This record gives sequence, structure tokens and C-alpha cells, in this order.
Amino acid sequence: MFSQYFPPEVGATQARMHAFAEGLARRGHEVEVICGLPNHPQGVVHPGYRRRPVVRRADAGYSVAHMWVAATPKKTTLTRLGYYASYAGSATVWGSAARRPDVIFATSPPLPGGAAAAVVAARHRSPWVLDVRDLWPDAAVALGELSNPRLLRLAERLDRRLYASAAAVTAVTRPFCAAIEAKTADPSKVHLLPNGTTRLWVDGAKLEPTREELGLPDKTFVWTYAGNLGIAQGLEAAIDAAARLGDDYLLLLLGDGPVRGELETRAAALAPGRVVFRDQVAPELAVRYLRASDALLVPLAAQPALEDFVPSKLFDCCAVGRPVIVAAAGEPQRMAAEAAAALPVAPGDPAELSEAVRRLAADAELRAALSTAGRAFGAGHLRDVQVERLEEILRAAVSPL
Repeated sequence: MFSQYFPPEVGATQARMHAFAEGLARRGHEVEVICGLPNHPQGVVHPGYRRRPVVRRADAGYSVAHMWVAATPKKTTLTRLGYYASYAGSATVWGSAARRPDVIFATSPPLPGGAAAAVVAARHRSPWVLDVRDLWPDAAVALGELSNPRLLRLAERLDRRLYASAAAVTAVTRPFCAAIEAKTADPSKVHLLPNGTTRLWVDGAKLEPTREELGLPDKTFVWTYAGNLGIAQGLEAAIDAAARLGDDYLLLLLGDGPVRGELETRAAALAPGRVVFRDQVAPELAVRYLRASDALLVPLAAQPALEDFVPSKLFDCCAVGRPVIVAAAGEPQRMAAEAAAALPVAPGDPAELSEAVRRLAADAELRAALSTAGRAFGAGHLRDVQVERLEEILRAAVSPL
């Protein structure tokens, strides 16, 4: 399995690939994960992994090889490309030197990780499967992370070549599947493998943590966002919404990311206590923060390229049994609305978002209804089921009919 991001890092990619590795190992398969040295999102390699080109460890029945990467806190187009290319190079060398695998599974973005898997697959004459979590380079262009025309053309060409060389392609949403099918000569090899949640979040609905143990005020309506503080989340609207709410409301931003500094500057102009930042925490503690909150926020920026993307935190937040606000357009809003599992608002609209928070604070019956529907929605999207589907796809890649 090739994945640039993997635990002990915390994030959606890490959770998805960890669940797949653990699930496949539990089903009797021999699994090795080839990933980068943990550093995301700060860009600083974690203690215990520094000054070594490769760190190997065992975890829950499978092995992990952490490769050297050009990690840096400075986030520019050049440093990002260097970061992606360094992982691709290290992973290619390691994977090529390893014994021949039956099948290779790689997740993208970033695309260079998929390219590394394709090269290693050709080296060993093994089939490989590409997992697409986001359409790249489309999303990178929309978010301003890629603007060079030459690099864009190269990325688009690589994108199509990876689709062509893979024995199968999995994608997290139906719109993603449709977009990939239009780019490949064999649409039948494209499979839906959606995001989902795990028992940690479903079982978290039984927890009753106190606000005191988490350092949160008891008599304030706490609405929480937990995750990456990045461009794609559009959290500026959340801070502007917090400015519209009174002293009885607190927005908790739990996490780190490239725009945290900008968000802290924006929040500094507000009255004290309207917005509170906490550092990224392990999932086991994050679930306690979510359960101690009155409402949870799942946002995306107001960008057309993001309308087909469904954040994995939608499933986690719903599963813990707290009312959820989905500040996003397109597929995530459609899914939440169909299940009546969240309160939908337009992305990037502070006025509508603040009104949704007020509505939840005033309506206990609505909070209870969303919490109940959310738990059912989350429990209906467990990763255990997706592991079974992934196993079928990998087996078919090895022994096609």
C-alpha cells in the first residue's frame, strides 16, 4: 500500500488507509504500507522519526515503512512539489527493492504517489489499483495551489496515464467515478469505494465527557470544527459567523494546518471567548471534544471543484450523535439532506451559518432529531464494509475473470 500520509499523523487520508491496512490484515492478508515520515500538517518530522531515512514498525498485524521526505513548514508550490517528489522517489526505491507483491494499492492525491506505485508495479509485473480521494489537479487549480500551465499539462497527462495503467480505480464519490470514467477507455474498472467512519466514532456516542475535563465553559453553546485548518475548509466564514453571535456562543477550532495563523489573526479582532483554537489531538481525545460540544461543523470552501467531494469527517461527526451543520454545496449536502442527518447551509455564508447555529441553540427537538438521524447515518457507513469491497477489487485485479 502506497500512501504519502499515514498514522501517527492524524487526518482523513491517514484514517482511510489505516482502516484498509488493518482490515485487510485482519482478514488474513500480508500487508506492508509504504508512507512518508510523519510530519503533516506542521511540516516538522515527529520526534522518534528524525535523522533516519527509513523507519520500520509493526502495527495491528501489518508492517509500515516510513520513507524520508523533504518536509518543511514553508508551504509554497515549490516546497509542495519537492515534498511530493521526495516521497515518490523514496517509495519507488523501497518498493522496487522489496519482494514481489501480489497486488499494489495506492491512494491519490498527491499524484506522484500513484506514479511511484505504477513504476513499482511495472518493475515487479504486479497489478495495481489506484484509489482516488480527490480529483487532481482540478482541486489544486481551484484552490490556487497549482497555476503553472506547464505543470498543469504534465499533471493532467500523468493523471490519464495512471488511470490507463491501473488494473482498477476506486473513488470516494459517484461524481468522482463519473469524471474518471470519462477519462478512461474502460469505465468498467472504476469502482465506488466511499469514505466512512469507524467503531471509535460510533462507540463514541456512548461517552459523556465533562466540559471541565476539556477546559470548555459549561454555560456556553459550543460549536466545534475538528480537522485540518486549510484552504479547502473555508473556515473564514465560520469566524465571521462567530462575530455575529453573542457571548453565549463559542466556536472551537480543533486542529492545525497551513491557514491557522491567518485564522487566528482574523479571530483576534473578535471579542475574547468567541473563537478558541486548540492543537490537533489524537482521535481518541477528539471524539471526547465532539461529544462535549453542542453542535459540530463540517465545512468546505465555496469552490465548484469541491462540490463533488465528501469530507470523511461528515461520517465521523454524525456518528458521535451531536447535531451537525454542513456548510458545503453539492454531494455532501445532498447526502446529509437525504438522510436528514445534518442541517445544510450554503458554503462561505457567515449570515446563514450564524443563523443555523442560533436555530440549533434554540430548538432542542431539532438537535435531538439530527443527533438520532446522524448516528444512524454514521453507523450505516462503516469502513468495515468498505474493506470487504476493497478485498473483492484487489482479488479481481490479481485474478481477473
